[in-house]
Amino acid sequence: LRIVREEIDVYRDLIEHARHKTALLVQGHVDEILESNKVEETFNIKLRILETEMSRLCSDLCKALRIPRQEFTLLKLANGVEQSVAAEIKSLTNLFKNLIDQLKSVNQRNTRLVENSIHYSKGLLDFLSNATSSYQETGLFHPLPAIQSTFSHRA
Repeated sequence: LRIVREEIDVYRDLIEHARHKTALLVQGHVDEILESNKVEETFNIKLRILETEMSRLCSDLCKALRIPRQEFTLLKLANGVEQSVAAEIKSLTNLFKNLIDQLKSVNQRNTRLVENSIHYSKGLLDFLSNATSSYQETGLFHPLPAIQSTFSHRA
């Protein structure tokens, strides 16, 4: 339960950080976004450490309870322990699922913001690459005539 509580704390912090990153993406603060990515990596390292510890503990529980590792879940564990502990496991499991859904939602929004920025940037680059000619009176670009290469017939 300690590990699950710690993971929940990290996910809460990660959600708050992801929401802050949404504001950075909207404002376009590149240096702060890069710094934000470094902070995210710190959260990911913490989560990997907790997951490794949880995996080791689950393996030990599976051996002690003679449950195949693939079949072990926290909810199955809750079915085999005293009522007060079972209620806490179920409550933490539901909270954990809720936090995962929240983080997924914020990350999807941030992904859309990044994709839209990339799309916008590509559009600007396309526009600028085609802006080598002058405007016509209609507001459209007046294309430059193609340069014809001249080859020497003597060569």
